[in-house]
Amino acid sequence: MLQLDALAHSDLERAIERGYCPTIQRLLRDGGFSVRRWFCGLPSATPYCQAGIFHGENAAIPAFRFYDKPARKIITCNAPHGVQYIRDRITSPGALAGGSSYVNLIDGDARTVAFTVATREKMTVYQRLGGRRMALLILLHPIRVARMLVQSVFEYLLEEWERLRGELAGRVTHSEGIFPFIRILSNVIIRELQTMAILLDVYLGVPVIYSTFMQYDELAHHFGPSSKQALSDLRRTDARISEIWRMASLAGGRGYDLVILSDHGMTPSESYRVKFGESLGSTVERLLDGDVLASHAESSEYADIGPEVIEAFALITPAARARTRRALRRGRDWLRSRYGLREIILPEKYRVAAGHDVVVTYSSCLALLYFASDERQLTIDQIVGDRRWRSLYEELLAHPGIGLIATRTGNGVRVESRSGRALLRNGGIEEATGINPMEVYGTERYVVNAVIELVSQPNAGDCVLFGDYDGSRIISFDDQVGAHGSAGGDQVYPFLMTPPALDVADEVLENARDIHRVVMLRYAREVEGPD
Repeated sequence: MLQLDALAHSDLERAIERGYCPTIQRLLRDGGFSVRRWFCGLPSATPYCQAGIFHGENAAIPAFRFYDKPARKIITCNAPHGVQYIRDRITSPGALAGGSSYVNLIDGDARTVAFTVATREKMTVYQRLGGRRMALLILLHPIRVARMLVQSVFEYLLEEWERLRGELAGRVTHSEGIFPFIRILSNVIIRELQTMAILLDVYLGVPVIYSTFMQYDELAHHFGPSSKQALSDLRRTDARISEIWRMASLAGGRGYDLVILSDHGMTPSESYRVKFGESLGSTVERLLDGDVLASHAESSEYADIGPEVIEAFALITPAARARTRRALRRGRDWLRSRYGLREIILPEKYRVAAGHDVVVTYSSCLALLYFASDERQLTIDQIVGDRRWRSLYEELLAHPGIGLIATRTGNGVRVESRSGRALLRNGGIEEATGINPMEVYGTERYVVNAVIELVSQPNAGDCVLFGDYDGSRIISFDDQVGAHGSAGGDQVYPFLMTPPALDVADEVLENARDIHRVVMLRYAREVEGPD
């Protein structure tokens, strides 16, 4: 199974039509493969979707970033400890048992992992990056390594040219300081290494392999889901799919099926910060009577990346060079005690208002607001019953960057916008006044159920905020021109492409858990059978 992260069904069709995916087009035309759209559920984010796909269990992942009220802790899936927090709370068995997990957030109980963030068993960073297995693959493929070096230089120059051209044309809203290097790591190094690992697994006959190609997601966030940059890069991923399919076809008698899918889609977006001149956290700060809010640096999602990289080098340093290893670890401890890399070069992702005990986290076009002085998940009646909280709620509701606020009630979920209000209950919309707030985000039963499920999740915010959506573009609380997390547009409509032996045309696919039921369990049973 190959996941093309964040590629909506509509954008796949666009890429095929423009000739960016010749291998996928050939499989559909000549190989008997079929492709369909499905609904991923909410939040439309990778941790929620992969937990559902691998384990059929995703009931406590309300966003890419959220807050654990009782523990008073920010959980962010851009940090290993945040993903591990999610992995440790999954109890259902994983469908990748006996197989391999490459470039995924969680392992799905896979036996072999590389570039996988969180695992069932405790692993070092070096082991999660693939360990000796990945190091040997690099040593055994000098030509691919040389190609990676050349492509890395080309990728850097391409990124600088595209950034300059975008700035001159007034199109670029924001460029993260280290994005060129993230792009090289993602689009060149990781893509080559994961392809080599998959080819080796197919040769060895590993029973189930799941790998995420994350490159489209990175580029679509920065350039847009239908941008030339994002769609053009699919050609390189398509070429790797061709290599993998060729190897699978030559693996005589092993009977591999190839499934290609995305976990969620993406919707064109505008940056809240750019459009309104301040971050959402700054807006909350201003509305809370000017109290000082501070970015939560000590537990920042990027604060420990530098130290963990140094620790990885320390672990692979030979024991005979003990002095070098000690020096590396002293440097690790010094960096960890003084700097959070996010605070230096990356934009704000959440804020904590200590004076008012209010926490707000951003996950692209989805934001969660918590009144942290109360460990309970509050209802709308409890919120409006407090003068300070009611004032903040009303001011946010009136803000043009916020399209919908969802809260809990005693008998359902209330959704409210600047122009209307409705109660969501049992998959239906009741007690609507004014313009139905769900109208632009989707009124289908499965969308309504997804909103109810999202707001009811453990650790969901007391207020769940969707960026304003005009039917074309959605407001992103992160600095992005392509967004996903809430409902609205193509972000909730990924694709599933299956071989002739796996007919899913008539299956109900209204949550990532349905992929686990319809696809993953089919192969998980085959893995578990001989045992």
